[in-house]
Amino acid sequence: MGSGRGHVRLITQGDEVLILIDGATTQTRTLKKFVSAFMKENAASIRPWFGPFEVRIWTSVMADKRGHHDVDNVAKAVLDSLSGYIWRDDRQVVRLVSERFTGSANRIAVRVTPLEDQLPEVPLDNSLFSA
Repeated sequence: MGSGRGHVRLITQGDEVLILIDGATTQTRTLKKFVSAFMKENAASIRPWFGPFEVRIWTSVMADKRGHHDVDNVAKAVLDSLSGYIWRDDRQVVRLVSERFTGSANRIAVRVTPLEDQLPEVPLDNSLFSA
């Protein structure tokens, strides 16, 4: 997503946090440093929470940049950059959805939702086909 220059906004609504990243790179190292620096300067009022989290990540990429943004790399960079600010450790994330789509701008949106309880056990067998 460009030269690495961008704009980050942090919005809270109740216990949920929305992080909007406009025009930043999705190169893992640069994205992680960029978001971590923003969180260090602007998230002092947010204390890391205990407990499980759900994270949804949407990555909008302009058509000419489509092949360069692996959803797993974006997710890992984002999760790492929020450690110590939103949660103590990204192992607290128990549900993760990361999507990439072609859009009109290079942008990443991250919604963090604390969960009341850990997720229930799921049988890991062929019943997953109907889940």
